[in-house]
Formats: sequence, C-alpha cells, structure tokens
Amino acid sequence: MAGSRPYTGAEMTPAVVLRNKKTLAKTGMAVALGALVATGLMNTDRTPAARRVHLLSGTALVGFSLWHVSLYNKTRGRSG
Repeated sequence: MAGSRPYTGAEMTPAVVLRNKKTLAKTGMAVALGALVATGLMNTDRTPAARRVHLLSGTALVGFSLWHVSLYNKTRGRSG
C-alpha cells in the first residue's frame, strides 16, 4: 500500500497477542469439529484413513478446547 508505514511489531501488545491466540484456538476448534462431523458421516468401518482422520480430529478438538479454556482468566466471574 502506498504511504503505509512498515510493520514494526510495536502494535503487538499483550492484549492483541491474547486476542490472536483466542481467535486461533476458536478457528482450530471449528476446523476440527467440521472434520469430526464430516468423517462421522462417512463409513469409517470400511475406510481406515477416514477412521484415522476422525480420531485425530476428535483429539484435536479436545486439545484446542483445552487451549481455549486456558487462555481465559481463571478468577473472573467468581465471587469470594
């Protein structure tokens, strides 16, 4: 873009980094869930590759979910 300044990384505040991580975790969950649903509709008993993808996408969904939960403040919303 004409007239735009180069990216220096100064805009990457901790809040922006955290927001980007949350977005990446949510995107990962959506992709893993989509793959899980798609392979769940396939006949995984006859297709070993689909079964492997189904199991891996389920594991990825759990992993992304745990990562997403870990990005939030643990004490927020608790009373006492």
